[in-house]
Amino acid sequence: MSEPSARRYSGRSVDEWKAARRERLLDAALELFGTEGYPATSVERLCAQAKVSTRHFYHEFQNKEAVLLAVHAQVIELAVRSTGEALRQTADAHVGERIGAAVEGYLRTIMTDLRRARISFVEVVGASPAVEEQRIAFRELIISSVGRIGEAAVARNEIAPKDFRFLGLCFIGAVNTVVYDWMLADPRPPEKEVQTALRNLAVSLMVN
Repeated sequence: MSEPSARRYSGRSVDEWKAARRERLLDAALELFGTEGYPATSVERLCAQAKVSTRHFYHEFQNKEAVLLAVHAQVIELAVRSTGEALRQTADAHVGERIGAAVEGYLRTIMTDLRRARISFVEVVGASPAVEEQRIAFRELIISSVGRIGEAAVARNEIAPKDFRFLGLCFIGAVNTVVYDWMLADPRPPEKEVQTALRNLAVSLMVN
């Protein structure tokens, strides 16, 4: 005898309704955290923006911090996917081209949506121990990627051995400062101009 089909409401299963509700909350978090700021956004404000009851909010997330962790994780996933694709497409290229493509992929992901940039470089900084742990883990992922790219280039005799961790930390510091300043600038310089400058910096640090 076959299993009874799951209950459906307006053509959707319960799981589909839950997934859609969660997605609306994450969309609301991206909008509100990325424009008004994390501290200024209450759970009630998130729920109103997402058209979700507070009761249903707590079915999906333990608290507001959990939403910030989730939306930041989405931004990280987009950045990792973009840089990974750039590195795959330049697998056989010189290290300068590889690191440049990876930087451009990352910056496009962050800078084409100011909400992502604000969440990445402002709202997550010091928000809570758990959020800080996630932010630092992503920083370490970037540094380890720089190290792998650099060591592979050394093995191919493209560059001399270097302290790639120090290089990665220097570049992350530059990106944080430059993108933050770019967000606040009025008028704001063209995205491509900033991306090209940071790309050139990354290539110079790696190659020279």
